[in-house]
Amino acid sequence: MNAILLDLLAFGSVLSGILVITSRNPVISVLFLISTFVNVACYLILLGINFIGLTYLIVYVGAIAILFLFVIMMLNIKLVELQDSSEDYSNPYPLAFVLGTLFVSGLSLTNSNFSKFDLPSIFDSINLLSFKSDALETLTVSHTNWDSVFVSMDQINSIGQVLYTSHALFLIIASMILCLAMVGPIVLCLKPTKRIS
Repeated sequence: MNAILLDLLAFGSVLSGILVITSRNPVISVLFLISTFVNVACYLILLGINFIGLTYLIVYVGAIAILFLFVIMMLNIKLVELQDSSEDYSNPYPLAFVLGTLFVSGLSLTNSNFSKFDLPSIFDSINLLSFKSDALETLTVSHTNWDSVFVSMDQINSIGQVLYTSHALFLIIASMILCLAMVGPIVLCLKPTKRIS
């Protein structure tokens, strides 16, 4: 029963994601986006990853998607203008079909070729170069024993342990990207002040 429910939630999230892209009304598109996030959050909760599932609900549905919906409803975009502007462009479905087949073929090739390309060892060598120490000796949690960490600790403890030890470089890069995403629009929206002499 649990597997059937997981399959239904996965199918619902994929279908909602497709409807986000194909719907012409932006308000309906944001509602399908909220549906996608709710399906993914329920999927994660059923898998037993409660913390990340509830974080999806709070952050994405509670903040970002509602903010999108509020901004779109305040902009008051008329549906007639959207339909007139969309007729100028070509049909997006052939491009979506080509990109979808490329994505599915890339996923099918990933399973066979991923073992040849050892991505975590590359980042371990980056740790060796930057910190001049062996990452596996100094860190208590490596990238290979996540399963045992999730079993032996709480979810929040294990996520924090992995995030702040073996994947600290990713955390710093993500924080710098978020800082740029916050500062960039402020710099772009600033108007230069003219000095009156």
